[in-house]
Amino acid sequence: MNLKKFLYIGLATLTIGSLTACGGDTESASTEDTKVVKEDIKEEVKVVKEEVKEEVEKEQEEVRDLGGLVVTIASWADVVEPNEKKSAQEEALWEYRHEMMEKHNFKFEELALTTWDGMLELMSTSTLAGEPAAEIFRFQSNFNLAAKNSGLAYDIATLDSIDLTDSKWSSTLIDIMTEGDSVYGLATFGRPSKVLFFNKRILEEAGIEPDSLYDMQANGTWTWEAFMELSEKVTQDTDNDGVNDIYMLPMHSGSFAQATIFSNGGSYLGIDENGDYFNNLESPESIEAFEWIADYWKTDYDAYPSHWNGHLEMFTTGKTAFFLGDEWQCTVLTPTAMSDDWGMVAFPKGPSGDNYIGIYSDAAWVIPNTYTKEEAEDIAFALDIWTNKAPEYDYEEIWMTELYPLYRDARAIEETLAMLRQPENAKAFHASFLAQNIKINQAFDDVFWNKTTPMEGLEAQRGLWEAEIKKLNEK
Repeated sequence: MNLKKFLYIGLATLTIGSLTACGGDTESASTEDTKVVKEDIKEEVKVVKEEVKEEVEKEQEEVRDLGGLVVTIASWADVVEPNEKKSAQEEALWEYRHEMMEKHNFKFEELALTTWDGMLELMSTSTLAGEPAAEIFRFQSNFNLAAKNSGLAYDIATLDSIDLTDSKWSSTLIDIMTEGDSVYGLATFGRPSKVLFFNKRILEEAGIEPDSLYDMQANGTWTWEAFMELSEKVTQDTDNDGVNDIYMLPMHSGSFAQATIFSNGGSYLGIDENGDYFNNLESPESIEAFEWIADYWKTDYDAYPSHWNGHLEMFTTGKTAFFLGDEWQCTVLTPTAMSDDWGMVAFPKGPSGDNYIGIYSDAAWVIPNTYTKEEAEDIAFALDIWTNKAPEYDYEEIWMTELYPLYRDARAIEETLAMLRQPENAKAFHASFLAQNIKINQAFDDVFWNKTTPMEGLEAQRGLWEAEIKKLNEK
């Protein structure tokens, strides 16, 4: 018997008993009193019946059956269930996925069907032939715009099975994949690039409290000026041989330029009121940043590694106090790879910047538009389930829980990363769309190697940029 129904009937029985007992010395209760009690009982039973009916209907709600659908994501690497789960959360996640696949009668897989730069061709040829090679195609960020403009992507904004306002979806990626009211791709929130990792031991030896960087970031005083002051303090010639032994950071001219320009409110590409791209490297904010970059490169605070990919090595071996990289690189900064403790902050703000910035270049998931509305709804429904966390874990906190084992302090996660995930701090790197055809860092490289000035470097590249931007805008 339903517990609620049992309690209500029990209450009603007690009510009758107490009212009857109230007769005391009276031979019988009045007819009026009996009538009132009966009406009360009828009302209580009616309420119970209605509530029980609602519960039964809810329990008997039809489960959505996808009819054995196999949803394949075409990617450039296989993603499979690990034999051994690394945590209780991961164990719960896969249990949830299997439970949902069984409940809704579908399967889900991500397979390496092509290379990262061959996805557009795979989707185009198979979709135009009427037999898409997969239900969903994953596009490396350089190809997101091409996928959106291909005319082959389904408008997922028309689907009821997916909520694009859910915080798990990348807002920067959705902005890129939006055209008017239509959205042609999505992805879960990715990981920011152009963040600053710092060596706590080197800072302490230079008389700097490592937590002071987090404090400056929190109160807004982590600026270019503070960065320059720190550079002077940590750059040292420890053996007095005239050559620095510790530098501020290993220099990659393109990465440093990108971080600095965005930190000052600038960008490489802007978007006008018509949705067209334009060259924004010559905006006041971008030029101010480029000039500061050139001034920084005139100092002896940065070092160029002895081999092309030695930037991280210089940091892990204690030759630099900072490393400008992508947040995912926390996965390789293990105690084995780097014995010194480290932290992480955003790149400092420029004088024209309003916020600390994380730059995102997420890979988009695209559904081919040859699927019917019903088929696309089922695909989106399965994708939405697959990208959920286990229900017993709070989504807004689980991303932190997953990262704690990878970091040396909580402030990097709870302050820096939590901030960089906010919409006002998250920026998309649209210029990646140009990287297939032109060297987007050419002007910065030329200034770094003292071949030209900032303005001359931008002028030399202007024609190439305008030609490529024109192609982007031809829809």
